[in-house]
Amino acid sequence: MRNRLLASGLAAAFILAATLPGRADGTSGASLMSEGISLELGRRDFINYCAACHGVGGEGDGTLGEFLTLAVPDLTRLSKLNSGIFPEERVIGVIDGRSDVKVHGMRDMPVWGDWFNREAASADTDREARELVVNDRIQSLVTFLKSIQQN
Repeated sequence: MRNRLLASGLAAAFILAATLPGRADGTSGASLMSEGISLELGRRDFINYCAACHGVGGEGDGTLGEFLTLAVPDLTRLSKLNSGIFPEERVIGVIDGRSDVKVHGMRDMPVWGDWFNREAASADTDREARELVVNDRIQSLVTFLKSIQQN
């Protein structure tokens, strides 16, 4: 029952995002420019995409967490759990989809690199521009996650 509720909630979130004003192919139709790498962009994307499961403060206490089979990790402890060193490459790999997350099993966590790429797609945004937008958003998320680390 809990998994069905989670699946319904995630499906609703993705349907809502996909039905925002845009072109028939689901893209925005407007060229997206990179905002650059910033703590604010990372915080904003974290709140919009990660907080439902990981909690607003990243402590694993998001509202959807109770519907998951396994506990949502406390992202404020990544450095502490890695001998005081923030595991930047591992975090990037998890966000962009190159690395699997054992506790996610069948990859319950969305591949945000693919999602950001889809959002950046438009008729007048070429592949290089999309890659820049996606990379900046991922790096901004990493910057935000570094900023919330607790010792």
